[in-house]
Amino acid sequence: MSVKQHIAWTIAGSDSGGGAGIQADLQVFRAFGLHGCSITTAITAQNTQGVQSVEPVTNPLIQAQWNSLINDLPPTIIKSGMLAYAVETVADLLASHPTIPYICDPVLRSSSGTALLSEAALSILQKRIIPRAMLLIPNLPEARELTGLPNASPQELANALLEIGAQAVLLKGGHTDGNHCCDLFMDASHRFLMESPRISTHATHGTGCVFASATAAAFARGESLPQAVQTAKTYLNQNLKQARGLGAGKGPLPFLSPCNAELDQPNIIENSFNNGVK
Repeated sequence: MSVKQHIAWTIAGSDSGGGAGIQADLQVFRAFGLHGCSITTAITAQNTQGVQSVEPVTNPLIQAQWNSLINDLPPTIIKSGMLAYAVETVADLLASHPTIPYICDPVLRSSSGTALLSEAALSILQKRIIPRAMLLIPNLPEARELTGLPNASPQELANALLEIGAQAVLLKGGHTDGNHCCDLFMDASHRFLMESPRISTHATHGTGCVFASATAAAFARGESLPQAVQTAKTYLNQNLKQARGLGAGKGPLPFLSPCNAELDQPNIIENSFNNGVK
């Protein structure tokens, strides 16, 4: 008797250096035993030292990629990263299939700080993409930009993102200071921190992509969303510890097969609650 293989889609930009974007997502999906499909929103020339050029894919071609996949290789889950000029097209496509689980990694700027979304596109992301997402996974700068709250605490940012319409928020803590990295998960009935010792490595390219795609993969394999983000955090820790530092800049992760190493699991500081987020 054959076992059904889950299919995961990534909607993101192509990273010629192989450390982030579509290339990273597909490697993570394969590591978790899923078949990965991709819808490319932009072609980038980049390496471990930065992004040198970006060429957006036309909206008709993005639509054609979706149409090519949807009936033949329908997804168990969809994860998006860099949408660039395709925000409205992707919003329309996601709205056409509202029951497919969807995770959004809101890539707002390039690594050099260049804005990847116009003000109009950012508004579409806030009004149409975020409410469609079962999980929003921003880092702290992205959360501040999405909420317009530059001085808010992580919990205040997560609350504000839930009020915007996100069904759940995983606020990544990689941009904080200190010896520990704390990621905050919040939805209507759960709130917990995932705390891990900060791992000293230059191989940090694509960590956000890997965190999001590993969460998507774990959820597609049957884990609850709170369990999936913990699995993804453990997987990220394992990869950061084993990274070999390819390239002259911020190298890629090794995209290991996931294991259940106890030492790599985060410390969960949980505060469950009812009747909404306080």
